[in-house]
Amino acid sequence: MSRTVSPSTGKVYGVELVCSAWGVPRSSFYYDLDTMSRADEQPPSKSKRGPKSKVSDEELLALIREDLSASPFIGEGHRKV
Repeated sequence: MSRTVSPSTGKVYGVELVCSAWGVPRSSFYYDLDTMSRADEQPPSKSKRGPKSKVSDEELLALIREDLSASPFIGEGHRKV
């Protein structure tokens, strides 16, 4: 609809005019446009984001517990380690 040419002026209506006429925010227009373009894509995997660590979570937990048990200080927790 936003690319439709006005018969009287010969100009394209545009996204801003169409959204104001429909009472829809432009962000919703662009969100729907983006969603339609991604309809063919596969959903992202459920793996952890960010850089991969050298140590697995289980190994890290074991190392933290070992360090806490060997520490001579009282009240030291996982955040300080």
